[in-house]
Amino acid sequence: MLIRSASGLRGIAEDHFTHELIDKYISAFISTQNIKSCVIGRDGRPSGKKIAQWVIDSFHKNGINVENCGLATTPTMQVMTEKENFDGGIVITASHNPSEYNGLKFLQADGTFLSPDQCEELFKAVDQNVSINLPDSLGVVSDYSTANEEHIEKVLAAKCIDADKIRKKKFKVVIDAVNGAGSFILPMLCEKLGCEVVTINCNGDGDFARVPEPLAENLDALEKKVLDVGADIGFATDPDGDRLSIVSNKGKAIGEEYSLLLAVMNFFLLLSNYDDRKGKVSFGELGERRQAWNLPFQYGVVTNLSTSKMIDDFLAIYGIKSNRTKIGEAHVVKEMKKRNIWIGGEGNGGLILKEVHLGRDSLVATAMILNLLLLMDKPLHKIISEITPYIFIKDKIKIDNKIDFDSLESVFECDEINDIDGIKFSWPDKWIHIRKSNTEPIIRIFAEASTQGEVDELINTLKNYLK
Repeated sequence: MLIRSASGLRGIAEDHFTHELIDKYISAFISTQNIKSCVIGRDGRPSGKKIAQWVIDSFHKNGINVENCGLATTPTMQVMTEKENFDGGIVITASHNPSEYNGLKFLQADGTFLSPDQCEELFKAVDQNVSINLPDSLGVVSDYSTANEEHIEKVLAAKCIDADKIRKKKFKVVIDAVNGAGSFILPMLCEKLGCEVVTINCNGDGDFARVPEPLAENLDALEKKVLDVGADIGFATDPDGDRLSIVSNKGKAIGEEYSLLLAVMNFFLLLSNYDDRKGKVSFGELGERRQAWNLPFQYGVVTNLSTSKMIDDFLAIYGIKSNRTKIGEAHVVKEMKKRNIWIGGEGNGGLILKEVHLGRDSLVATAMILNLLLLMDKPLHKIISEITPYIFIKDKIKIDNKIDFDSLESVFECDEINDIDGIKFSWPDKWIHIRKSNTEPIIRIFAEASTQGEVDELINTLKNYLK
């Protein structure tokens, strides 16, 4: 079954993708987004080169100039689409799905994903077999060979990353890119930051040597390697390189929920002149650093409903609350634009820093977390030990699509109910969120509490109700 969502299109490559199908989607993309020039890249899956050629052929015959970045992360493609003023971009990836899957992510001119409404318009055009009158001249096809270097350059220029000081620390890092799009660019970034780099699963051939989603339970090889080589930190990405997960210097996969938190800590501790900080920091002090950065942002963080409340605990130091959205990068980005907030992301390891670009980016997250290690001058396991821990569980169940979310409101007695995306029940020290997946025929369950018993009780209560 082809899956269409705000994340684009994905399915099993051999079963679902043909030259004709790709041509329909590219034609719809051209017509609905008024594409005259485009840039493309892929994440390394075995089917990627063939699908990339089909994409190129479609642009070519329709008179569209296209530049091919080859193996490239989704954030790299977002940066290039915006930076080089292309009318749009295509990323050939199925994100964290197994290697037999592939898909298309559609980018608009500013490098962000199409909005849900734009996706709906594109899919409608496909279903209506919208055709394009072939032009008199063919499009020009060329290779884009410097995308990785340009992306890294933009990351290192961010105000909340002190590349020169990081280089002096000479961190030792281990990188696991699951043989995906981050296989070469992420080690290159760390080398530019003066790190001693050790790699596993970084040959870029799309042969996923582990489960591709960078969840803690999938990172045992990285945990072992960090310990074996005595590294300061381990970094793991998903196949298209927009999400980052971390292994501590003690060889412990700490969970992808910490990636956004640690980057947010770096951002606000820098704003508050952490080295001289004593007690609570005033907005006046924050304002001085913001003025020095010359970035006219508003204070705050945008994240989705299912991201850990560790973010809120940290922001409470500054009297700031997080702004919560529906799950999905497009929703977080929309809210960041609306509120002029410069940092946000999702608890799945997806950090967004507006100064670089409005998209989840494992490179930005990597550099910001190395900057935090520099700033706090502590090993990662000690930084983690000072953060109030929660038990965070992600679960899923297959269930009838006819589920009535309104009927779930009686399941729990809680302090707050949020129904903008499924339904979320919240208490001061725990919460549970239930929603339909955008990419799989399942119901996703997210729950967080101070103890395992409390989380289990939340999930079991819901499952028992749904039986």
